[in-house]
Amino acid sequence: MTRLDLDSLELFVRVVERGSINAAASAADRSQQAVSERMRKLEHELGLDLLERGARGSQPTETGQVVADWIAELLVATDRFQERLTSLRADRTSTLRVAASQTIAGYLLPQWLSQLEQAGTATSPHVHAVNSVEVIREVHAGAAVIGFIESLDEPSGLEHHVVGHDELVVVVAPSHDWASRDFITAQELAAMPLVVRESGSGTRQVLEQLLGEQHPQLVAAEPRAEFSAILSVRGAVTAGIAPAVMSALTVAEDLAAGRLRRVDVADLELHRPLTAIWREEPELPASASELIRIAVQHAAD
Repeated sequence: MTRLDLDSLELFVRVVERGSINAAASAADRSQQAVSERMRKLEHELGLDLLERGARGSQPTETGQVVADWIAELLVATDRFQERLTSLRADRTSTLRVAASQTIAGYLLPQWLSQLEQAGTATSPHVHAVNSVEVIREVHAGAAVIGFIESLDEPSGLEHHVVGHDELVVVVAPSHDWASRDFITAQELAAMPLVVRESGSGTRQVLEQLLGEQHPQLVAAEPRAEFSAILSVRGAVTAGIAPAVMSALTVAEDLAAGRLRRVDVADLELHRPLTAIWREEPELPASASELIRIAVQHAAD
Protein backbone atom coordinates (compact mmCIF):
# COMPACT_ATOMS: atom_id res chain seq x y z
CA MET A 1 0.00 0.00 0.00
CA THR A 2 1.22 3.52 -0.83
CA ARG A 3 2.62 5.44 2.13
CA LEU A 4 0.27 8.34 2.75
CA ASP A 5 1.46 11.94 2.89
CA LEU A 6 0.32 13.61 6.12
CA ASP A 7 0.47 17.02 4.46
CA SER A 8 -2.03 15.90 1.81
CA LEU A 9 -4.28 14.41 4.47
CA GLU A 10 -4.24 17.67 6.41
CA LEU A 11 -5.01 19.64 3.24
CA PHE A 12 -8.00 17.38 2.58
CA VAL A 13 -9.37 18.10 6.06
CA ARG A 14 -8.93 21.83 5.38
CA VAL A 15 -10.93 21.48 2.14
CA VAL A 16 -13.74 19.68 4.01
CA GLU A 17 -13.75 22.28 6.79
CA ARG A 18 -13.81 25.29 4.47
CA GLY A 19 -16.01 23.89 1.72
CA SER A 20 -13.72 24.72 -1.18
CA ILE A 21 -10.26 23.97 -2.52
CA ASN A 22 -9.60 27.67 -3.06
CA ALA A 23 -10.37 28.55 0.58
CA ALA A 24 -8.21 25.67 1.82
CA ALA A 25 -5.37 26.75 -0.45
CA SER A 26 -5.58 30.31 0.85
CA ALA A 27 -5.56 29.15 4.48
CA ALA A 28 -2.53 26.93 3.81
CA ASP A 29 -0.74 29.59 1.73
CA ARG A 30 -0.70 27.32 -1.33
CA SER A 31 -1.88 27.77 -4.89
CA GLN A 32 -5.30 26.46 -5.79
CA GLN A 33 -3.75 24.36 -8.57
CA ALA A 34 -1.28 22.73 -6.17
CA VAL A 35 -4.00 21.81 -3.66
CA SER A 36 -6.29 20.56 -6.43
CA GLU A 37 -3.53 18.30 -7.76
CA ARG A 38 -2.88 17.01 -4.22
CA MET A 39 -6.55 16.13 -3.82
CA ARG A 40 -6.68 14.24 -7.13
CA LYS A 41 -3.50 12.37 -6.22
CA LEU A 42 -4.92 11.49 -2.78
CA GLU A 43 -8.13 10.15 -4.33
CA HIS A 44 -6.05 8.08 -6.75
CA GLU A 45 -3.84 6.69 -3.98
CA LEU A 46 -6.83 5.76 -1.82
CA GLY A 47 -8.92 4.53 -4.74
CA LEU A 48 -11.88 6.55 -3.45
CA ASP A 49 -13.97 9.52 -4.59
CA LEU A 50 -13.54 11.98 -1.73
CA LEU A 51 -14.89 15.27 -3.10
CA GLU A 52 -17.81 16.47 -5.16
CA ARG A 53 -16.54 19.47 -7.11
CA GLY A 54 -18.97 22.12 -8.28
CA ALA A 55 -19.40 25.81 -9.02
CA ARG A 56 -20.12 26.57 -5.35
CA GLY A 57 -17.07 24.74 -4.03
CA SER A 58 -16.02 21.23 -3.08
CA GLN A 59 -18.08 19.14 -0.69
CA PRO A 60 -17.07 15.76 0.71
CA THR A 61 -18.80 12.69 -0.62
CA GLU A 62 -20.35 10.44 2.00
CA THR A 63 -17.17 8.36 1.87
CA GLY A 64 -15.08 11.53 1.95
CA GLN A 65 -16.70 12.69 5.19
CA VAL A 66 -15.94 9.36 6.84
CA VAL A 67 -12.33 9.54 5.65
CA ALA A 68 -12.05 13.15 6.88
CA ASP A 69 -13.18 12.06 10.35
CA TRP A 70 -10.61 9.28 10.37
CA ILE A 71 -7.89 11.66 9.20
CA ALA A 72 -8.79 14.13 11.96
CA GLU A 73 -8.29 11.40 14.55
CA LEU A 74 -5.00 10.39 12.89
CA LEU A 75 -3.73 13.99 12.98
CA VAL A 76 -4.62 14.30 16.66
CA ALA A 77 -2.71 11.08 17.38
CA THR A 78 0.24 12.29 15.29
CA ASP A 79 0.36 15.60 17.16
CA ARG A 80 0.20 13.74 20.46
CA PHE A 81 3.10 11.51 19.38
CA GLN A 82 5.19 14.54 18.42
CA GLU A 83 4.35 16.26 21.70
CA ARG A 84 5.44 13.25 23.70
CA LEU A 85 8.70 12.99 21.76
CA THR A 86 9.31 16.67 22.45
CA SER A 87 8.57 16.10 26.12
CA LEU A 88 11.13 13.29 26.29
CA ARG A 89 13.81 15.48 24.71
CA ALA A 90 12.98 18.61 26.70
CA ASP A 91 14.90 19.77 29.71
CA ARG A 92 12.38 19.08 32.46
CA THR A 93 13.78 21.88 34.65
CA SER A 94 13.05 24.58 32.06
CA THR A 95 9.84 23.26 30.52
CA LEU A 96 6.41 24.21 31.82
CA ARG A 97 4.50 20.98 31.27
CA VAL A 98 0.78 21.69 30.81
CA ALA A 99 -2.03 19.20 30.28
CA ALA A 100 -5.30 20.67 29.05
CA SER A 101 -8.65 19.54 27.73
CA GLN A 102 -8.95 19.76 23.95
CA THR A 103 -11.28 22.76 24.09
CA ILE A 104 -8.99 24.76 26.36
CA ALA A 105 -5.82 23.64 24.57
CA GLY A 106 -7.16 24.55 21.16
CA TYR A 107 -9.14 27.71 21.81
CA LEU A 108 -7.84 29.44 24.97
CA LEU A 109 -4.40 28.24 26.00
CA PRO A 110 -2.50 29.65 22.98
CA GLN A 111 -3.64 33.17 23.95
CA TRP A 112 -2.70 32.59 27.58
CA LEU A 113 0.76 31.32 26.65
CA SER A 114 1.30 34.25 24.31
CA GLN A 115 0.61 36.64 27.20
CA LEU A 116 2.87 34.56 29.43
CA GLU A 117 5.70 35.05 26.96
CA GLN A 118 4.97 38.78 26.68
CA ALA A 119 5.16 38.99 30.47
CA GLY A 120 8.79 37.91 30.21
CA THR A 121 8.38 34.65 32.10
CA ALA A 122 11.38 32.46 31.30
CA THR A 123 9.90 29.09 30.38
CA SER A 124 9.46 26.72 27.46
CA PRO A 125 5.82 25.54 27.56
CA HIS A 126 4.93 22.02 26.47
CA VAL A 127 1.20 21.36 26.09
CA HIS A 128 -0.46 17.96 26.04
CA ALA A 129 -4.07 18.12 24.76
CA VAL A 130 -6.19 15.27 26.14
CA ASN A 131 -9.62 14.85 27.70
CA SER A 132 -10.35 16.08 31.23
CA VAL A 133 -10.03 12.64 32.86
CA GLU A 134 -6.55 12.19 31.36
CA VAL A 135 -5.56 15.72 32.44
CA ILE A 136 -6.33 14.79 36.06
CA ARG A 137 -4.33 11.57 35.73
CA GLU A 138 -1.30 13.39 34.29
CA VAL A 139 -1.30 16.01 37.05
CA HIS A 140 -1.66 13.33 39.74
CA ALA A 141 1.26 11.42 38.19
CA GLY A 142 3.47 14.50 37.94
CA ALA A 143 3.64 14.26 34.13
CA ALA A 144 2.16 17.76 34.01
CA VAL A 145 2.92 20.61 36.41
CA ILE A 146 -0.46 22.18 35.83
CA GLY A 147 -3.67 21.07 34.16
CA PHE A 148 -6.82 22.72 32.85
CA ILE A 149 -10.12 20.85 32.85
CA GLU A 150 -13.75 21.58 31.99
CA SER A 151 -15.55 19.36 34.51
CA LEU A 152 -18.18 20.24 37.10
CA ASP A 153 -16.62 18.16 39.89
CA GLU A 154 -13.54 19.22 41.83
CA PRO A 155 -10.79 16.58 41.44
CA SER A 156 -9.86 14.89 44.71
CA GLY A 157 -6.33 15.21 46.03
CA LEU A 158 -5.43 18.24 43.91
CA GLU A 159 -5.37 21.98 44.38
CA HIS A 160 -7.73 23.81 42.03
CA HIS A 161 -8.89 27.27 40.99
CA VAL A 162 -11.71 28.23 38.62
CA VAL A 163 -10.23 30.45 35.90
CA GLY A 164 -13.34 31.04 33.79
CA HIS A 165 -16.58 29.63 32.47
CA ASP A 166 -17.75 28.15 29.18
CA GLU A 167 -21.15 27.80 27.53
CA LEU A 168 -22.27 24.59 25.85
CA VAL A 169 -24.62 24.84 22.87
CA VAL A 170 -26.74 22.41 20.88
CA VAL A 171 -25.74 22.53 17.20
CA VAL A 172 -27.33 20.95 14.15
CA ALA A 173 -26.84 20.94 10.40
CA PRO A 174 -28.94 23.55 8.54
CA SER A 175 -30.96 20.68 7.04
CA HIS A 176 -31.92 19.21 10.43
CA ASP A 177 -35.54 19.49 11.64
CA TRP A 178 -34.39 21.42 14.71
CA ALA A 179 -32.69 24.12 12.62
CA SER A 180 -35.97 25.98 12.13
CA ARG A 181 -37.06 25.70 15.77
CA ASP A 182 -36.83 28.59 18.23
CA PHE A 183 -36.01 26.13 20.98
CA ILE A 184 -36.22 22.51 22.07
CA THR A 185 -36.84 20.97 25.48
CA ALA A 186 -34.48 18.98 27.66
CA GLN A 187 -36.73 15.97 27.10
CA GLU A 188 -36.29 16.26 23.32
CA LEU A 189 -32.53 16.63 23.75
CA ALA A 190 -32.30 13.59 26.02
CA ALA A 191 -34.35 11.48 23.59
CA MET A 192 -32.17 12.39 20.59
CA PRO A 193 -29.16 10.13 19.79
CA LEU A 194 -26.28 12.62 19.62
CA VAL A 195 -22.80 12.79 18.18
CA VAL A 196 -20.49 12.79 21.22
CA ARG A 197 -16.86 12.75 22.27
CA GLU A 198 -15.30 9.72 23.93
CA SER A 199 -15.89 8.77 27.57
CA GLY A 200 -13.73 11.02 29.73
CA SER A 201 -14.43 14.10 27.66
CA GLY A 202 -15.37 17.06 29.84
CA THR A 203 -18.12 18.14 27.44
CA ARG A 204 -19.78 14.73 27.50
CA GLN A 205 -19.47 14.39 31.28
CA VAL A 206 -20.91 17.85 31.90
CA LEU A 207 -23.90 17.29 29.61
CA GLU A 208 -24.74 13.98 31.31
CA GLN A 209 -24.33 15.52 34.76
CA LEU A 210 -26.38 18.65 34.02
CA LEU A 211 -29.20 16.58 32.57
CA GLY A 212 -29.13 14.32 35.63
CA GLU A 213 -29.13 17.24 38.07
CA GLN A 214 -31.78 19.41 36.37
CA HIS A 215 -34.00 16.63 35.00
CA PRO A 216 -33.35 13.43 36.98
CA GLN A 217 -36.39 11.75 35.43
CA LEU A 218 -34.82 11.82 31.96
CA VAL A 219 -32.68 9.04 30.53
CA ALA A 220 -30.32 10.06 27.73
CA ALA A 221 -30.46 8.06 24.51
CA GLU A 222 -27.49 6.01 23.38
CA PRO A 223 -25.10 8.13 21.22
CA ARG A 224 -25.52 8.03 17.46
CA ALA A 225 -21.74 8.26 16.98
CA GLU A 226 -18.65 8.72 19.15
CA PHE A 227 -15.41 10.47 18.19
CA SER A 228 -12.15 11.28 19.97
CA ALA A 229 -11.60 14.67 18.29
CA ILE A 230 -13.59 17.92 18.31
CA LEU A 231 -13.06 18.31 14.55
CA SER A 232 -14.66 14.91 13.93
CA VAL A 233 -17.72 15.81 16.00
CA ARG A 234 -18.14 19.07 14.08
CA GLY A 235 -17.76 17.25 10.78
CA ALA A 236 -20.35 14.65 11.71
CA VAL A 237 -22.88 17.32 12.72
CA THR A 238 -22.22 19.32 9.54
CA ALA A 239 -22.77 16.16 7.50
CA GLY A 240 -26.19 15.77 9.11
CA ILE A 241 -25.45 12.58 11.06
CA ALA A 242 -26.96 13.92 14.29
CA PRO A 243 -26.95 16.99 16.57
CA ALA A 244 -24.24 17.53 19.17
CA VAL A 245 -23.66 19.54 22.32
CA MET A 246 -20.36 21.42 21.99
CA SER A 247 -18.47 24.29 23.53
CA ALA A 248 -19.51 27.62 22.04
CA LEU A 249 -15.80 28.32 21.59
CA THR A 250 -15.37 25.41 19.19
CA VAL A 251 -18.27 26.22 16.85
CA ALA A 252 -18.22 30.03 16.74
CA GLU A 253 -16.84 30.14 13.19
CA ASP A 254 -19.21 27.44 11.94
CA LEU A 255 -22.21 29.30 13.36
CA ALA A 256 -21.08 32.60 11.86
CA ALA A 257 -20.56 30.98 8.45
CA GLY A 258 -23.91 29.18 8.55
CA ARG A 259 -22.39 25.70 8.42
CA LEU A 260 -24.10 24.91 11.73
CA ARG A 261 -27.21 26.22 13.49
CA ARG A 262 -27.57 26.78 17.23
CA VAL A 263 -30.71 25.51 18.95
CA ASP A 264 -31.55 26.80 22.44
CA VAL A 265 -32.80 24.45 25.14
CA ALA A 266 -35.63 26.13 27.00
CA ASP A 267 -35.34 24.30 30.30
CA LEU A 268 -31.67 23.37 30.60
CA GLU A 269 -28.73 25.53 31.75
CA LEU A 270 -25.61 24.48 29.85
CA HIS A 271 -22.65 26.18 31.53
CA ARG A 272 -19.47 24.78 33.06
CA PRO A 273 -16.40 26.04 34.90
CA LEU A 274 -12.89 25.98 33.44
CA THR A 275 -10.54 24.94 36.23
CA ALA A 276 -6.79 24.94 36.78
CA ILE A 277 -5.50 21.98 38.79
CA TRP A 278 -2.11 21.18 40.32
CA ARG A 279 -0.47 19.11 43.05
CA GLU A 280 0.09 20.62 46.49
CA GLU A 281 3.68 19.42 46.43
CA PRO A 282 6.08 20.40 45.01
CA GLU A 283 5.45 24.14 45.08
CA LEU A 284 3.83 25.50 41.93
CA PRO A 285 6.46 27.20 39.70
CA ALA A 286 6.19 30.94 39.20
CA SER A 287 5.43 30.42 35.49
CA ALA A 288 2.43 28.21 36.32
CA SER A 289 1.12 30.70 38.88
CA GLU A 290 1.43 33.48 36.31
CA LEU A 291 -0.41 31.34 33.77
CA ILE A 292 -3.32 30.96 36.18
CA ARG A 293 -3.38 34.73 36.76
CA ILE A 294 -3.44 35.36 33.00
CA ALA A 295 -6.26 32.87 32.48
CA VAL A 296 -8.39 34.53 35.15
CA GLN A 297 -7.66 37.98 33.73
CA HIS A 298 -8.54 36.80 30.23
CA ALA A 299 -11.91 35.54 31.44
CA ALA A 300 -12.57 38.83 33.22
CA ASP A 301 -11.86 40.81 30.06
